Amino acid sequence: MGKKRKIFAVLLIAIGLQVLLGVSFGFFTVAALLLLLIGIMRLRSGAMRQGYIFGGIGLGLLLLDHLMIVVGVTLISLGWFYVHANKAHRGQPYRLKQGFITNMRYDREPWMMQSSSSWHAIGDIDCDLSLAMPDESETVLYFQGILGDLDFSIPEDYGVEIEAYLLFGQIGCESNGYPIAERQQGVQNRLQWKSANYATSKQKVKLVISYIAGDLNIRLSS
Repeated sequence: MGKKRKIFAVLLIAIGLQVLLGVSFGFFTVAALLLLLIGIMRLRSGAMRQGYIFGGIGLGLLLLDHLMIVVGVTLISLGWFYVHANKAHRGQPYRLKQGFITNMRYDREPWMMQSSSSWHAIGDIDCDLSLAMPDESETVLYFQGILGDLDFSIPEDYGVEIEAYLLFGQIGCESNGYPIAERQQGVQNRLQWKSANYATSKQKVKLVISYIAGDLNIRLSS
């Protein structure tokens, strides 16, 4: 990462923390945080519907009462993205993309696949790698944001490496209809997995995914 980008990332995180620390918490905020806590506890116990309802109401109340919290979280997330983008690509060249709302549909026609880092507050990502035209033998796709709904279809002849983290939500990964990792749902979901053919494959792809809340589905198929 360049010196200017490092300084910009640290500045974003510092401003975000300052915004959050400057927010006053009244009764309305405490009630919203309690609802969020109840939602998290219900998600951990497996009551997904109740968890999402309580958590959604709590988050909605926070958004209405403290817009600055949203601003602070967004700035911290964006600063974190700048810090980790270069690390994910191991110093190799990549395309940098940012947007508040992203709708990425690469599942209908051939598309050029290049190493990239993408940040967005809200993202809807659908990528079919069987339609991809890779620009390099090893492609790194790094996605980070606040809310995300991500679906990836990957041919089995690809070497695949996955590093995924969702604070809230669920992660599913399967091969030809069979799970290759236990489906995770609720709070603090993490998946680290590498296919057995990664080292020998002519075409490799690494997915690095990090969201505060999201739904991630990865399918490998022959």
